[in-house]
Amino acid sequence: MRTFRDHMESALYDPVRGFYPTRTQTADFYTAPELHPAFGAVLSDRIAALLGRVRSARPGTGLTLVEAGCGDGTLACQVARRLREKHPALAEGLRFILVDRARRDLTSAVRKLTAFGLTVDACTAIERLPRFTGLLYSNELIDAFPAHLLQKKDGKILEVYVDESGREITGDLSKPELAADAACVAETLGEEQRHGVSLEARAWLREAAARLEYGFLLTVDYGKRFAPGAPNLPRSYRRHEILDELSAQPGTKDITLPADFEALIAEGAKARLDLESYQSLATFLVEGGIETWLAAATGDAASRYKERAQLKTLIHPEGMGEAFKVLIQGKSE
Repeated sequence: MRTFRDHMESALYDPVRGFYPTRTQTADFYTAPELHPAFGAVLSDRIAALLGRVRSARPGTGLTLVEAGCGDGTLACQVARRLREKHPALAEGLRFILVDRARRDLTSAVRKLTAFGLTVDACTAIERLPRFTGLLYSNELIDAFPAHLLQKKDGKILEVYVDESGREITGDLSKPELAADAACVAETLGEEQRHGVSLEARAWLREAAARLEYGFLLTVDYGKRFAPGAPNLPRSYRRHEILDELSAQPGTKDITLPADFEALIAEGAKARLDLESYQSLATFLVEGGIETWLAAATGDAASRYKERAQLKTLIHPEGMGEAFKVLIQGKSE
């Protein structure tokens, strides 16, 4: 018997049977860069503005741009292309580092990115990232960290475990670090209600902050600022539909816990990160000029309709626009 966290780790990342190593792009869900390259372009423009501030504050210091959880390099290539085309002075001499736990994807991403003439390095874990000045960004990384699952049963907060047959069982907390989270939701959770806790997301943010000497962390993810005691429920997806069952048929579906941005902001404050901004993806993209992409849609009528529908999905409240958030934190000391 293992914790739900360990079950989720295996279900998502097992190199042979895990969901992500065997995933077919867009089959079960769309990421923003898979939906339309405008996302990467707007993100790149914001990255350029932030890196420009770093360069002004630290003239003569080499700048580094890190993508954590780069996957096959789809987003990294969109960002690099925009930097080379629209911000060539900034791109010149910029060091790009890609981070991903999957060596196959990481190798593919590095090969793609070197075509843009950038200096590219890679590592398989945030702990192996050298200290740097510049910016680290991630897209849909935080919600993919394995999470512990708590459940209220007979008035007590217990942890969910999964046995060899895939059956879910409750038991005592597996880690003392979960005690504070259990106490926080003890009064607000209803009987049998559940709450996910991503200890790894908090640890990851602390590690990322420790690697950043000066500059910014930019996080794009599905989630929100959860109020103290508010339940955060894991979800599973297959073929663009939400499933009720989390533990059955591991490897055949995505399992995700919405990012708890309140926890990330709190951890960041402890790690000397200032809150630069927190906004919906829709606001971020509209402020970044995504309307110009809507106006520039080309091709025949059907092609223009399809492209505009993709762009609108990025900003529509019932699409990704409000469900996803963008958090920027800065370190100036």
